[in-house]
Amino acid sequence: MSNEKMLAWQLFGAGMENFGENNAPSVIDVPTYNDDEILMKVEAIGLCFSDCKLIKAGEEHPRVIVDDLKKTPLIPGHEAVLKVVGVGKNISDKFKEGQRFIIQADIFKYGKGLAYGYAINGGMAQYSVMTEPVLNGDDGCYLLPISDKICAAEAALIEPWTCVIAAYRIKFRDGLKPGGILRVVGDDQPADFSIRNLLIEENAPAKIIVSNLAGALREEIDSLAEKLGMPVEEVSDFSEPVDDLILTGQHNVAEIEKVSTQLTKSGVFCLAGDYSDLDAQLDVGNIHYAYWRYVGTTSKDLSEAYKTNTRKAFQSGGTAWFPGGAGAMGQMHVQLALELENGPKKVVVSDLDDVRLAQLKKRLQEKADKNNVEFVTYNPKNFADEAAFMDKLREESEGGFEDIIMLVPVPAVLSSAVKLLGENGLMNVFAGIPAGNNAVINIGAVASKGQRYIASSGSGMDDIKYTLQLTEDGKLSPVYALAAIGGMKALKEGMEGVSSARFPGKTVIYPHAVELPLIAVSDVENVCEGCGEKLINGEIFTQETEDCIRSKWEN
Repeated sequence: MSNEKMLAWQLFGAGMENFGENNAPSVIDVPTYNDDEILMKVEAIGLCFSDCKLIKAGEEHPRVIVDDLKKTPLIPGHEAVLKVVGVGKNISDKFKEGQRFIIQADIFKYGKGLAYGYAINGGMAQYSVMTEPVLNGDDGCYLLPISDKICAAEAALIEPWTCVIAAYRIKFRDGLKPGGILRVVGDDQPADFSIRNLLIEENAPAKIIVSNLAGALREEIDSLAEKLGMPVEEVSDFSEPVDDLILTGQHNVAEIEKVSTQLTKSGVFCLAGDYSDLDAQLDVGNIHYAYWRYVGTTSKDLSEAYKTNTRKAFQSGGTAWFPGGAGAMGQMHVQLALELENGPKKVVVSDLDDVRLAQLKKRLQEKADKNNVEFVTYNPKNFADEAAFMDKLREESEGGFEDIIMLVPVPAVLSSAVKLLGENGLMNVFAGIPAGNNAVINIGAVASKGQRYIASSGSGMDDIKYTLQLTEDGKLSPVYALAAIGGMKALKEGMEGVSSARFPGKTVIYPHAVELPLIAVSDVENVCEGCGEKLINGEIFTQETEDCIRSKWEN
């Protein structure tokens, strides 16, 4: 396809005004490919709020690797569906024209992040070249084959769906970090806790730091450390981040808040002592981005803090609340909860948009009925005040939710929701509150009631393979989250729609349907006669709908 032209949306700097040329896609050469690369037609590209963040940040985005986008513009787009149209001769035994793939965008080569659509030109173009990092990166090939039974619009939703499913497959440890740094802080009083079941050979840290520690616990640490051959240092300064930080005895809120931030990535803060209700301002952003965990116990056996409430998924037969659950990503979480065989018995969704809530009920009530799940929705604005809304939620949860999926990236909303977390309750902080932002957490209840907070950012190869297999097997229907479609010229309008939450779900663009206007799925009849009747219940996109749209609009 040498010397041929294509349309591509390029980012020339920070800000929506630097996305595209005069609010239109650029006309550029179809990229060339060498003997070790493949050229792919972009069948569809999903639009993501992460793309909005990229456009807003430009060169300042941590995944962008060029210094000047005006000189080296970037093609964004990571939720891509791709079809092979050209194969380099050195890899013709591995790839064939006509094969279809999705891509795991978090690409690494020699440990360096080269994310598709951020560091490598992405899918907001009609064609895309798969280079060495994609085809032979640290995790092998980042392309995953898909069958023809999955329509392009649904395939484009597998990557965002993977982020949702990965949120319930989080890997975290239930013991100390092997080879890490452990700090144990006391209150200057003799401590009779035991660390014997936690400080074991297979989880032995490289170093132990103690501060203000006395009594039986200090003696036990010294004895075990000598046995395991590791140093014990007594330090009063808390500036060095550690992998495990255990606070024993009695400490006030100021002390807890001060030391709780001294964690490495995937660090664990453990509060051990006789605590009940004690609120503290803690960094909830790093629960999401740095995988920090707050654990605790009132037991004298410190290992209980790590072993208590280690679940990652919904409590079977429990009650789950989804603040902000009618948005594009929120409805995926809700759908997942409603479809699980051993999921919650009641799903409560709150959102500030009545139209979105009605749409959510219309799309998913059938799934709730099928699994005998009570499914209720509320708009906080329809209550006299916040107290009345909270009273209603307390009634729905019978005193406290087993699961709260936080989908609103606002610390104040999280702080309010914490009050409705039940005993052994689990809050999944899915919304990306920026790292370093604090919210009020009942840290006392982490110790005394087994409450836990978890989160994840992005997904891995195992996660996307798992999600794809669920889709291929018919156990998951990602397309239920599709709310709007459009063609290449409508892509920027689609991005602005994502930013303003114009549609109650995901938007997918067909790059080769150049003139297709941006339109809600429920209104496709207006742009393609006969397509409306191919929807399920007038709402859900199908392969037949896509075939109809593409046959009329694609070049």
